[in-house]
Amino acid sequence: MIRTIVFMLTSMLFLVACSNSNHGELQSWAFDVVTWKNGVYKVTNETVTEVEEEIGIIKKHSTNENNDLPNLFSNKYKKGTKLFKIKNFETTDYIAVKDNDTYYKAERMEGMKAAAD
Repeated sequence: MIRTIVFMLTSMLFLVACSNSNHGELQSWAFDVVTWKNGVYKVTNETVTEVEEEIGIIKKHSTNENNDLPNLFSNKYKKGTKLFKIKNFETTDYIAVKDNDTYYKAERMEGMKAAAD
């Protein structure tokens, strides 16, 4: 009986240890972000129909949370994703992120900055 209890406890300990082994790889952000010109932009579900010129391309993608976000970074969009100016909006307030053939509005977050170029 003691062997059975020891075996069960050891098995449970092993299972718990295995389930936490990838803890560092699984990060969850509160929302999707992109960075541009040292600003951090929260990507919304709102689509944009009129954009002007391309203003940047995502150069770094990572799901690891970090306080020091590099410029032209995203936690959702892959390297090569294009950023655009939205017609009739200042880029200091909003930019657009192109995802396939859809443009999503991204709103600049006050008080947050990406690392300098």
